[in-house]
Order: sequence, then structure tokens, then C-alpha cells
Amino acid sequence: MKNKFLALLISSAFMFAACGDDSSSTSPKVLEESSDSLESSSSQDEEVSSSSEKENVSSSSETMAESSSSVESSSSVVEESSSSLGESEVSSSSEAPESSSSAESSSSEESSSSVDLPEGTRAAKLEDLQKNYELKLFDQTVYLSTGSKQGVLALRIPDELWVVTYTDFAGGVVSFKKDKAGLQYSETDAVKKIIGKMEAGFKISFIVKEADNADEDDIILYSVDGGDYNKAIKASVAVQTGKVSKAEAIQKKIYECADGDSTRTFKFFDSSYVYETSIDGQVVNWNAGRYDIQRNTLLMIPLYYVGSSRTMFAYSVGTDNKITAYNGKSMDCTVEEVEYEYENAKDFVGEWVKTQDGVDWTFTLNADGTSKLEAFEGTKRVELKSGTWEVYGYYMVMDYNMLLRTGSTTSTYGQLQTGPFDPKTGKISGFSFIHHDKDTPRIPYSFEAPEYDD
Repeated sequence: MKNKFLALLISSAFMFAACGDDSSSTSPKVLEESSDSLESSSSQDEEVSSSSEKENVSSSSETMAESSSSVESSSSVVEESSSSLGESEVSSSSEAPESSSSAESSSSEESSSSVDLPEGTRAAKLEDLQKNYELKLFDQTVYLSTGSKQGVLALRIPDELWVVTYTDFAGGVVSFKKDKAGLQYSETDAVKKIIGKMEAGFKISFIVKEADNADEDDIILYSVDGGDYNKAIKASVAVQTGKVSKAEAIQKKIYECADGDSTRTFKFFDSSYVYETSIDGQVVNWNAGRYDIQRNTLLMIPLYYVGSSRTMFAYSVGTDNKITAYNGKSMDCTVEEVEYEYENAKDFVGEWVKTQDGVDWTFTLNADGTSKLEAFEGTKRVELKSGTWEVYGYYMVMDYNMLLRTGSTTSTYGQLQTGPFDPKTGKISGFSFIHHDKDTPRIPYSFEAPEYDD
């Protein structure tokens, strides 16, 4: 019997245009005279199911992720005509540039809690783990996969369940919570038990009991929500002929795939990706996040996007350069190496400025992963986007948790290129940022280091 396979969708703050335009913003509202108060809107997570073949996600689910969807904004919005908003009101916290999105930082915070370890053991690190384990979770047999061990971890019940999350694995702990994980599943009794536990969330703690003899393997033990420790059983997964089975095979590669009238472009960096859908050369939809190949399956977790997106994407990548969705639909792709050298996030930390069309811009990128983009026309603030940032390869991705206006784009991505090195400051003199954000005033495509009167 073929299972009905569900794919959850997550939604960003604003509505997609019917064509899936990557800029979901509507025309900016006319600013009204108001006090400098913050208006926080509620957030909603919308779950949409779609049917498919066994272990498949239907093509309609793919379409839904790129079509119109309207939910309440999860970003704070400031509507004002004056320019006085305190620094404390627009700042946000994060761990670091390499884990600055809300999805990633929350995973870090949850997995970093302290754990009491049994005597003679230590907290596990990702490199301690094998690629595949058999675990018992809530009386169900579940398989854990760690892939390339760069933070993407997955739970699997064959033909029934994928649960994928991104974690820093601090203290040997990984958290699984429904609103912070990618999900595809069939509605079986076993899956219902796992999904039910994910509503409140659960944690798996891994520890290492070192072997007494050098010729013996260390023992990996695990505990669920602070319960008794059990031995993790190593599992083997057969490599499928004709399928790519390791992430390193697609690292630093660009797959450009024909799909009807559209072109789908996958840019795979070391552990992050940028995905674009284009029509007639124009990007109409995008998302960016973390990826890995586990159990012969390409798993992608979107952490930055505009509009709505599935909580995860699952494909197979063929050695013949075909990418196949789980509904069996294949795309023929051309493959080439990434175009440019990776950029270093540390080079962009600091304050950057640009004057364009009479508007003065200040772009602040903090080492803790927070960002603030602000623009003034004279003394009037005309733009404010505050949130988090990361560098994926040679792209910058940003997610905003505070906006000046409703209807503004909630995430932005763009290609980076550093300017010349300034020997006086020991830093780059500026950078270009080629983005697709269509909000007005338009974010500049380049920024410069400010000049100081010493």
C-alpha cells in the first residue's frame, strides 16, 4: 500500500506574488505621525499537507512553496515619521555570523544546555559519531544519520518519516522540535508518536565511553530527555548505484536545471546552499540554508526565504547530473564549479556607508551575527531593517526581525565581492552586494568604509 506523504510548509512574514516573486513586499504604506513605539505582530506557522507516491513529495507541494501564501508577520514593525528609535530597541542577539539565522541560533541555544555525565564518560562531538545509528525513541525504532558531520542531523523511519534539523551539537545534545525542524512523513502509528513528542520538543544527549583497549572502538551512548543511557547501534546503509552518496561530491558545484519554462539553480558551498528559481533570466523565488547528503538523499533545510517554503527539501542527485524530486520528477542539469572564491565573514564585520539618490545609508554587521541597515533622507528615517546575517560561500544572507514598514521584504540575499585592502585600517575599503531586494528606497549595490576625522 502506498503511503500518503506529508510535507510541512513554513511561511515568512508576507505574501508571495502569484508568480513567486522573490520580493514579496507590497507598496510601502504611507507613514503616519506616531510615537516611537514598537508594534510586534504575532507569528503563525501554517502547515499545509500534500499527497504523493510512497516516500514521495508531490509536485503540487513544490508549487505551493513557490505560490501565494499569506500569514501574519513574524517581524516587529516600526511605523514612524520621526527618526528617534533607541539602539536598544532595534538590536537582536545571536551566536555568531556562521549561525546567525533565527532557525539556527534557536537550535544552538536549545542544544547547549548542561548535561550531567556518568562517571568515565564525556560529551560526544559530531566527529565521534558514525554516519548512521539505530536508536529507540519512544518505543519506536528510528535511524539517526549525521552525514558529513557539519550540523545537519536527521531522524528516519524508512518509507515513513524524515526529521531534519541543524545544530551546533554543543555538549553532545541535539534538539528536535516541530517548529524548528524539517519534516516529511506518512501518518502511521509510529510516526504519530514521534511527531506528538515534537510538539513540545525533545532532546537526545550523546556521550562517549572510551574503550579500555586501543584496539577497541569507543562506545556511543544516548539518552532521551534525561532518561537512562542506552548504546547507539551502528547501522549500515547501502550505497545506491547511480546516486551521489556524499555531500563532498557536490560541494563547490552549481547545478543549473531545466524545469519546463523555469530554471532551477542549486549553488552548493561547503555546508550551505543558495537555491534560485528563474524565469526568463529573472529570479522569481529563492531560499538559502544548510544541506547534506544522507542515506543517498540530498536534504536541504531552508533558513532564509521570502513568502513560504517547505520546512525541508529532499532530492536524489544522480551521477548522470540529474536531480530527482521525491515525486519521481527528474531535471537534467549542467554542472560547473562555483564561480568565485569564498568570502570571509570577518572581513565584513563593522560599519559601512553609502549615499545614493540623496539617501544616506549605514549598514552595520556585528561579529555576533546581528545586523542593522538604516537610511536617512536628511533627518528623516526612510528605511530600517534589523536582524541577523551570515556569509554562505560568496553570498550574504540576511533575515530581518524588525522593519520600518509593514510589507517590507523579510529576508535578503546577494552576491558579495570585497573591495581593495586598505593598509591604513587593515581592512577592506568596501564591498559590492548584488541583491534582488525590490523595496524602496532600493538598498545600494555597494558600500564603503566610513571616513573618520582623526
